[in-house]
Amino acid sequence: MEITSNTYLSELFDIVDEVAEQQKREREERERKAEELRKKVELAKQAKTENSSDTTASKPEPEKFDVNENTVIRHYGESIEITSYFTTEELAEGLLVKKQNGEEERKPLDGELLRKRMEKDFPEMVKEHTEVVFLKSKNLVIITQKAKKKGSYCMEESLSYGSGSSFSSFPFPRIPFTVLRDFIAVARFYGEQELEVHADVYLQNGEYFLDFPQQYVNKYWVQVIESSFDIVSRVEDAVKVLEIHSHHKMQPTPSSQDDQSERVPGRFYAIIGNTHRFLPDITTRKFISDEYGYRNLSPEVIFENPFHNIPAFNDNAIEVCV
Repeated sequence: MEITSNTYLSELFDIVDEVAEQQKREREERERKAEELRKKVELAKQAKTENSSDTTASKPEPEKFDVNENTVIRHYGESIEITSYFTTEELAEGLLVKKQNGEEERKPLDGELLRKRMEKDFPEMVKEHTEVVFLKSKNLVIITQKAKKKGSYCMEESLSYGSGSSFSSFPFPRIPFTVLRDFIAVARFYGEQELEVHADVYLQNGEYFLDFPQQYVNKYWVQVIESSFDIVSRVEDAVKVLEIHSHHKMQPTPSSQDDQSERVPGRFYAIIGNTHRFLPDITTRKFISDEYGYRNLSPEVIFENPFHNIPAFNDNAIEVCV
């Protein structure tokens, strides 16, 4: 053991080095979790079946879409009165829709009818990626885009249109580097077992937070299995700013699976690759539309740059030679 002044004083006066003890506890806790993860991987390998990757969790029964004229719609942090889109008659009696024979009938308002009407004003509310959740206890409708399956397999098939362009607009405060650091720490932990992992970054009341929804993880893909109702009940009306997932020991090149899943107009996406390196590689992009595809972004457009501020040092000691 290396003898330091702190070690000598600790032994001399029987003083416990709190910092060293805390670091020791953290190392032991990480190793305990790592051992648990290794056991999970082994059990998953033993229980693997041909259809395991297609397994989906059973969805809980959603609350009845019992909206009224006092219901508020929450989307991207904005509160919208439901009467901005539906009349009191439509809310009470249902919407007039045409049947196949051309006759009209009243159909009770549901999440899909609401989404379809609002899509004209909010093009990001595409059917394949949008879920409408009603929280009866708060008389609140929340529009959410649940993350779809991501993967690092078949990267050579990834779509590339529009990917060569640079797009610098980020309509939110830049995400603190600590949020990215925390995700990389988790991604590196799972990457030791060559597993991908997914998280969402939310903005609420001016503060960012990282959320790991329930998910299945694999060497080549990750799939969120938690219901939108459960996610919304937990994060409530927080605004999802970014979806982020890892490619562990592979490059953060978007795969064909990523291109199929990351298609919410205006949504920002990030991939962390080579998590085994001291400084992993990062890909960040924004989906524009089916016509224009994606726009690549510099990570520091989205995240705070931890190397931007220069510390105090004697710059006179550094001479330039040409």
